[in-house]
Amino acid sequence: MQLSDWSVLLLLLKIVSYLAIAALAGCLLIRLLNNESTTPDKQLSCFNRYLKRWQITLVMVGFIGAILQIPIEAGAMAESGFAGMIDPFMLDIIWQSVIGEQVSIRVPAFIIALFAVCTWRTHSNSANVANFVITLLALVILTYSFTLTGHSAEKGLLIKSILTLHLIAIASWIGSLWPLYKSCQLLSLNTIKHLMERFGQLAIIIIAVLLISGITLLWQYLNSFSVLFTSNYGQLIMLKLLLVSAMLLLGAWHKLRLVPQITQQHHVVTLKRSISVEMVIAVCVLLTTSVFTTLVGPPV
Repeated sequence: MQLSDWSVLLLLLKIVSYLAIAALAGCLLIRLLNNESTTPDKQLSCFNRYLKRWQITLVMVGFIGAILQIPIEAGAMAESGFAGMIDPFMLDIIWQSVIGEQVSIRVPAFIIALFAVCTWRTHSNSANVANFVITLLALVILTYSFTLTGHSAEKGLLIKSILTLHLIAIASWIGSLWPLYKSCQLLSLNTIKHLMERFGQLAIIIIAVLLISGITLLWQYLNSFSVLFTSNYGQLIMLKLLLVSAMLLLGAWHKLRLVPQITQQHHVVTLKRSISVEMVIAVCVLLTTSVFTTLVGPPV
């Protein structure tokens, strides 16, 4: 695996896409959980407004990243410095490829997501059903766009659908961590505990989807079990599995030990510190995933 300036740039572009989609999915999940709350207090309204600003910021960053994808891919292919980014011939080649198809789907989806997030009324639950559905639709389109390139591009609709489900599950989990961390600062003890309990219940479903879809995809992409140990792709997969396992252990500790103990502020501080550790591991998961989906492909 060789790293060049362009490959690093493409790697950063992939990470930006992952972060934007994770923020969209995670905040959507927390919105769903907040709708279950029976305490429409000022702190909850403040927290919802924060979620809205966070979503808008990250979706905007993702939108800009999607626009830059064509010129960066053209520059990487031209290998003539930054002038390659504006070379009409190279831009046309990239636009006519599957990358152009991916961008033509991703840019409108980001615009739809941005419209939905900006029009989300944080103080009204009943008026947000349509808004929730539109945001979810944009999320599905954005995650599906990842199946158009890379080692999943030649797979059938079933495998692409499983990969889309896998991406939505991991985006929902990782994208929820920052809102949960902020909830420890902005919400009352009772509301934090209620939110964490609800998240713990939903996390069981998310993890089940993540594991089943992940094992199915591994079965499709790898020729044999030994590839996990003898190829760069397999070793990165193993690293990702190790990191995800660490997140699972932390999540179990939160659900079974820390959340039931929340009765005083110092319990929240402990939970907040543990979530921050989980966020660091989650960033490593995204970085590892970006490397083996951008720079390394499965062995053939």
